[in-house]
Amino acid sequence: MKKRIALVLAAVLAAGSVLAGCGGSDSSSKSESTAPEEKSSVESTVSEVSSAVSEASSEAETPAADKEDIVIGVSFIASNTNPVDNAWDLTAHGISEGIFMQDKDGSLVSRFVTGMERAEDGLTWTLKLTNAVKFSDGTDCDAEALAACMNYLQKENSMANGTAGICTFTAVDDDTLQVVTERPITTMDSLLCEWCNVVFKQAGDDFIYTGPYMVKNLDSGVAISLTPNPYYDDRAAQRSDVMLKVFKDSASMQQAFESGEIDIMMGLTPEVADILRNEGYTVKDYDAGYQYFTINNIAAGPMSDPAVRTAINTIIDRDAMVQYLGAGRVANGMFAQYYSFAGTVEEKTDAAAAEAVLDQAGYKKNADGLYEKDGELLSIRLVTYSARADLPILMQLVSSELTKAGIDCSTEIVDSIGTVLTDGNYDIAFYAQHTAPSGEPGAALNMFFTEGGSRNYEGYKNEEIDKLLDELAATEPGPERDAIAQKIQAIVFEDLPVYYLVDPQWHVALSDRVADYVPYCGDYYVVNAELGL
Repeated sequence: MKKRIALVLAAVLAAGSVLAGCGGSDSSSKSESTAPEEKSSVESTVSEVSSAVSEASSEAETPAADKEDIVIGVSFIASNTNPVDNAWDLTAHGISEGIFMQDKDGSLVSRFVTGMERAEDGLTWTLKLTNAVKFSDGTDCDAEALAACMNYLQKENSMANGTAGICTFTAVDDDTLQVVTERPITTMDSLLCEWCNVVFKQAGDDFIYTGPYMVKNLDSGVAISLTPNPYYDDRAAQRSDVMLKVFKDSASMQQAFESGEIDIMMGLTPEVADILRNEGYTVKDYDAGYQYFTINNIAAGPMSDPAVRTAINTIIDRDAMVQYLGAGRVANGMFAQYYSFAGTVEEKTDAAAAEAVLDQAGYKKNADGLYEKDGELLSIRLVTYSARADLPILMQLVSSELTKAGIDCSTEIVDSIGTVLTDGNYDIAFYAQHTAPSGEPGAALNMFFTEGGSRNYEGYKNEEIDKLLDELAATEPGPERDAIAQKIQAIVFEDLPVYYLVDPQWHVALSDRVADYVPYCGDYYVVNAELGL
């Protein structure tokens, strides 16, 4: 599917003023400036929106005290409110937002920007602002404030440099923000939608945001209580307070849901989803947008041998994974299959082919039926983490398949997969990530497959991919750009620094109070402006 960018002004105001919108999958940024006849209409709309926000802010009310909190069961919450540490979680909690966000239809929308123009140098962008957004303390979020927070993130978070290199943000005037990128790109909207690029300001040691909710209390690892941001729009008084409560296991979360302790249960396993459906509860399935894949330690140990990587890839039975999970599809690349730039690779299980590859590489089975080479046992260490309930299931399935094929292996579930990946103490790490929360492929492909990429843990390098990523950055969104992204995914499929596993569907259980709630973008916008309204 294709989509064009919708530049939306104050999409969540009661007036619902929308400039343009079109659903789809692949976000396309308009590099040319808005046509003169459109500009007059836009300027008029901006004026109306600014007045509406001003009135809403001056008459902001505290939500009714007798409204019960909406309680959401989750497996993790933000550990603090620092945007460098927890940008994704803060947006998932409804506290922060990006200059651009993905809506339910997959279009990129903005409460901040009304138009963009790219200069002929391909590096300089001029953004016209709505000036309709306030921080949760009531202060204006103008060009100077946006420049300050974006420049801070460029300096403090290397992930913000992945797509376009180091970017410099300058407030030209109150209504105009200039962005100069290190490398040319054609998708400034997607860059400003990347999860690490959230809008905030510092107040001493505190961070203040612009999202529909703000923090009332944070008990790290236990729960976070939220209250509506009175300056977000004129519906703040209609919103209930929200609590996200952490559960360490699915069984305790299920019990809490069935007892009425929580209204929304995220991260259901297939078994729990079936149980709750049979008990008459509302359970919804939805495309996660996430991908389940592995990160392979190609720098050291057995996975540094391409033959071992190839053999294991053909031993893994993805169809069995999908069947066991009860939903989803066999992955065909790094991205959910509803995106136009999703991969086109075909994963096949072939035990005989795997055996032939290992035999040719010098691996022979010993008396115990296990592969070894030069007297050394072929042993694989599988690792994953507990926060994603599906991943330990997939790890155990693979462990069983490898053992059956004659490859010795061990498994471990850890609390911090990031520490394991950084230390390199693994052979195969089972991982989950939403690889296109900004609606485009460049960020994830740079992150995982360029030398020095923030999640290229074992130094994978391919010169052809580097050239293709440069082409990707310089190509306008559309079929040609999609084809470049697909070619990169095909090369990765040959080199196997990662294994593509499952394009998952997830399940959410809902109480009657929030039965109309529909999650989207995985767990990225769990608490959004529409929750509870």
